[in-house]
Amino acid sequence: MQRPLTPGAHDEMLFVIVHQVYELWFKLILHELDHVIDQLVEGRPQGAVPGLRRSLTIVEVLIAQLHVLETMSPEGFLQFRDPLKPASGLQSGQFRAVEFAFGARDPARVDDPMLSAADRAELRRRLGVPGLYAAFSASMRALGFDMPDGDGEAARTRRLGSLRDVYHDHGSAERALLHQVCELLLDNDEAVARWRFHHTQMASREIGSRVGTGGLGVDYLRGTVDRRFFPELWEVRALL
Repeated sequence: MQRPLTPGAHDEMLFVIVHQVYELWFKLILHELDHVIDQLVEGRPQGAVPGLRRSLTIVEVLIAQLHVLETMSPEGFLQFRDPLKPASGLQSGQFRAVEFAFGARDPARVDDPMLSAADRAELRRRLGVPGLYAAFSASMRALGFDMPDGDGEAARTRRLGSLRDVYHDHGSAERALLHQVCELLLDNDEAVARWRFHHTQMASREIGSRVGTGGLGVDYLRGTVDRRFFPELWEVRALL
């Protein structure tokens, strides 16, 4: 599967292998998050802890892999960059599925023509199943907390009240477990944000202000850095 397109471009093999390995890690993250979601929906937060720890560790590996990619010089990348067009990270259906599993799901992104038919079908399937935060809310409800679904302000206020309650009092084993899951969700959220930031910096070093091979560039990547999967878990800090 490692088939560089540009004769004499030494660094293309590095580029190809790093991105193929990323896809394998994305597959494992999805495997872990799907299990975590199942455990949370079933009201078993204890079963979600190992998978959340593993996904966090994998994201840390993804960040470390950027150091390997950064050994490639800009001139080394330019030797093979143009023949890659219109290839782009936006074509990674698995990464988009990871975002959907975390809960960042935009129905408008499902039918992106850059994705394969199989990827689009998988994203449509994921629209019909809970993401991580919805699954966590279900687990909280199973343990007696007021965590309604819904995007309205009243539902959000009730969820924040329950989260504040857990953060104020996690002395019992049950509450300590819920608190641990909250922190692991936030750890994963923060790690993905750090990966986005590092990836943006790496791209800036390689292509500067050029448009990317997929038609976008560093400005687009920079706009993703502040995205959060679990905004209520960040917001509750101000309410403690």
